[in-house]
Amino acid sequence: MLKKLWLLFFTFAKIAALVLGGGLAMLPVIEETFVNKKKLLTNEEVLDVVALTQTVPGIIAANAAVAIGMKVAGFAGALAALAGAILPSFVIILIIAMLFPTLSPDNVYWMGAFAGIRAGVTGLIMVTALKIGKNTLKGVFEAVTAAVLLAAALYGVNPGLIIIAAIVTGVIYCRVCAKRTGKGAEK
Repeated sequence: MLKKLWLLFFTFAKIAALVLGGGLAMLPVIEETFVNKKKLLTNEEVLDVVALTQTVPGIIAANAAVAIGMKVAGFAGALAALAGAILPSFVIILIIAMLFPTLSPDNVYWMGAFAGIRAGVTGLIMVTALKIGKNTLKGVFEAVTAAVLLAAALYGVNPGLIIIAAIVTGVIYCRVCAKRTGKGAEK
């Protein structure tokens, strides 16, 4: 058990320290570590974590750490993963806060670093979106729902309304499928 706790703490500390861009940028690294290398989670479980972290309030990285920690090692795992996810960010933010007043907007090195970070984070988020899409969009219903809700998001519809619409659409779809097959009838 102690080995799993250390793995959770160290893995999330390493991810939080080295992956820039927040929770969504962390997801490919989380998948690589916990699904491909350590075989502690399946792709479907990671997709469940992604869905969960997007729909509950809070920081995506912390939510993902807690969800994965719980799946891997229970409550102690959630605490270890959360501590690992928070500690490096806290230290890095503290250092940046101390240096920030001395940073000049004319410094080409800092501005170049931030431009590169923004571009890299965009790429990591795109990779995450493609992986999620590949594992989620398995049928016509999923593809059409994703396309309609993507269009709504592009036209500025409130993300909360989009999530509610996705939930309602999914529930209706599952009820219709259940009635067709005769499975899942409620008591």
